[in-house]
This record gives sequence, C-alpha cells and structure tokens, in this order.
Amino acid sequence: MRLWIIKDGEKEGPFEDYRIREMIREKMVTPETKVWHEGAEGWLVASEVGILKGEFIEKEVTPPAMPLEVPPFLAWRRFGARIYDYFLYQLFLVIFLRLGGFTLISDSASQASSWLMIGVLLPAILMEAALISSLGFTPGKWLMSLRVENALGEKLSTTYAVIRSMRVWVLGMGMMHPLLMMLGHGVALWFGLKRGAPLWDLHSGFRVPGGEMNSVRVLLYWVLLGLTIGLIMLVMWPELGPLMEEEMKRRGK
Repeated sequence: MRLWIIKDGEKEGPFEDYRIREMIREKMVTPETKVWHEGAEGWLVASEVGILKGEFIEKEVTPPAMPLEVPPFLAWRRFGARIYDYFLYQLFLVIFLRLGGFTLISDSASQASSWLMIGVLLPAILMEAALISSLGFTPGKWLMSLRVENALGEKLSTTYAVIRSMRVWVLGMGMMHPLLMMLGHGVALWFGLKRGAPLWDLHSGFRVPGGEMNSVRVLLYWVLLGLTIGLIMLVMWPELGPLMEEEMKRRGK
C-alpha cells in the first residue's frame, strides 16, 4: 500500500507502507502525523491507519530468564561423600542387627527376599532425606564440604529430598548390590562428566555445589572413614573371625 504524509506542512509521498513503518521506528513519523492512502475519505492521523496501528503499541520487552549457574561436577568429592555415608549406614545397620540378635553374615547361597531389601533400604532413604531437607547435607557431604539445593539455592523440601534419595539408592547405589552399585556409579560418572550432573539431579534441577576444602577436612575424612570401617569389623568380628580362621586353616592344608 502506498501512503502520503504531511511533514513540516508539506505533503510527501507516496511511500510504501514498509518505509512508513521504518520512519515510525526512526521517530520521523509520530502517532499524530497526517497520513492519507487511496480509498481514505480524508487525512487521518497515523495511529488511526489500520496497517500502522501496531507500530504505535508499546511492546513489553521481557528479558530472558537468568541462566542457571551449574556448579562443577565434583566427582571425587561426591563419590567420597557417598562412600562414607554408605559405610556409616552399614555401621548403624550391623549395630541394630547385633542388638536384635540377628545373624550378620548369612549363607551366601541364600537369596535375600525383596521385602528384606526394602526393609534395609527404607531407613537409609528416610534418614538421608531427613538430613538433606533439614540441613542440606549428610555426614559425608559435610566432610567433603558439599550441600544439596534446588535451582534457587534453597534446601530441598521433604518430598523432593525423599524422591532424590530414592533415586540415589536405586540408580546410584544399586540397592546395595555390589555389581549394580559399580554400574550405577559408572553411569553417574558418565552423566556427570558429559552433562554436569547425574540422573537424579540433572532432570530435577538439583545442584550440589562445593565449598572450600582444606587439609584438615581431608584428614578428618580419612580418619572417620577408617574408624567407621574398623567399628563395622569389630561389631561383625564374633561371626567374621571364625570364618577367617576357618579359611586360613583350609588354605594351610
């Protein structure tokens, strides 16, 4: 469409409509500028011309969402924290079983039932979720100066903490089965190095940033890890000791 305008008391044109739009954006044509086009009964102000009205509507400019800062994937610190939490839970578990009079070392030929696995895993899931939602870290993560938070930097709600803990103990810890645990950690490491986070954090937007590490924390970690494993062996020794002696006698024959 071709249009004429009155500018500084002079009639100018014709202009193609795209040129008038450019002139509007360049502030050369205002909403009050007189405009005429073929078929119009008289001169109109620019803001009343149908094809030009949209150019005078203030467009709300909304900046894009702030990019989420993804903390570096601290693979070895996260692995170390998980290992300590695992052995610490093992310590609580064997102490509970010992006090309850249960057998700590079962026959290798017997298969654990699914209900037994649930009974063993459920306390671990609930304990970890309670610590994550209330403190933001577990004992292992505290030693490694790590914390779990959502994309806004806040502690996880109880519901999200339980969901995350379930995913960790199933996908990462392999329900405490040695082979599944190795596979789960391998997959978690691959996703962490490629995508910046394991599966249980990646799709939920959870983050595990790390604070400053120092030699005192590293030393404390190894001391407590060794002490925890030693206590597990001590609690299990009444059953483990005879088995080790029997194995040594068998090999000595």
